[in-house]
Parts: sequence; C-alpha cells; structure tokens
Amino acid sequence: MRQTFDETTDPSFGARHLPLLRARMAEQGLDGFLIPHEDEHQNEYLPRANDRLAWATGFTGSAGAAMVLKDSAVVFVDGRYKLQVRDQVDPGLFAFGELIDEGGLPGWLAQQPLNGQVIGYDPRLHSPDAIAKLQGAASKAGARLAPVDPNPVDQAWGEERPAQPK
Repeated sequence: MRQTFDETTDPSFGARHLPLLRARMAEQGLDGFLIPHEDEHQNEYLPRANDRLAWATGFTGSAGAAMVLKDSAVVFVDGRYKLQVRDQVDPGLFAFGELIDEGGLPGWLAQQPLNGQVIGYDPRLHSPDAIAKLQGAASKAGARLAPVDPNPVDQAWGEERPAQPK
C-alpha cells in the first residue's frame, strides 16, 4: 500500500451513507453502532477497502472513531485532525468529539442517556482493552454493547466498496 494525499472523500459522504448504515442497523435491532478507524489487524494506515470510518463520515485521518445513533452521530478525532475533520465531515450530520482528551469516546458514551439501547460493534475491529472500556461506559449510560456479525458498514457499503489490495 502506498500513501497518497489525493482527496477521496468529501462532506457529502455522511448524507449519502448514514441512511444506508442506519437501515442496516435497524435490520439488526441496533440503536447505535461504533465505527473505529482500525481494521482487523489494528492498522493505523488503511487501504481504502478497510477504511469504514472514511466511508461513513468522509474523514480520512489516521486516528478517529464514530458513534452513529438512530438520530445523531459523532466523529471523534485527536488534536492533529481538528481542522481536517471540519473540512471533510458535514457538521449538520455529525457532532465533533475528542478522541483522547475528555475521556474520548468512552467518556462521551458514559454521559449519554441511552437506557435500554443496544450499541453494536464489530469485535474484529476493537482490541479487548478498548471493548472493556466501552462496555463499562455503555453500562454507565444504561446501554448494552453487543458484538455484531455482519458489520452494518460492510453491508451498507456493498458493491461500492473498493477491492482489497493484493
């Protein structure tokens, strides 16, 4: 894989892809879904075929995550990407959160009123430590974290998904 600086996304990705993703979430009985930047190998730099976060949001930085709920969504990035995320992601569809500071995604999740909601995640894309933190945060919010297969992003992406590198 070779790194390029060609733009492959834009703020319209959210408007095009969130409805597809939310439809797949509803089919699986999910109230929310966690989208990390990492792939199955916990890589930081991803081939386009594995960059689920970029597909869902338009954000192409090397560190980030998103939480997509039925009627809202948040993109979390670290300080390096505060300007980039605002250029690439539609602020009318996504709020912006801190990936590291302020407790990151788990800190945000713990403060949400999610009583009885089911938040899905793809267990292949999260480390055991990350899942433990997220489960604790979901519990504080009154939600249940649930592993899902298939991944709703992968389902929604469908035929549009780039081929895996050889």
